[in-house]
Amino acid sequence: MANEDKQDQESHSRLGDVVKVTLLGWSMAILTANYLGVFQQSLDPTYPASILSGTAASFGLAVGSNRKKKEETRVQDKDAQK
Repeated sequence: MANEDKQDQESHSRLGDVVKVTLLGWSMAILTANYLGVFQQSLDPTYPASILSGTAASFGLAVGSNRKKKEETRVQDKDAQK
């Protein structure tokens, strides 16, 4: 019984990873095609960008959070120099 449960969890985990990677690929493809002008009408990139950032976050990737930390330390350094 325990072995079957473990196999079920592994298969669900793999399926979830496949879905996440597929969503990452789709959203990157849509955004890239939009920025390259492939679509005849302008496409609102908000939805694919939100899917991309949410899926990347589920893998533990932080797309834009490092910049704020760097800017905060620069401001603090400038204040300390005065």
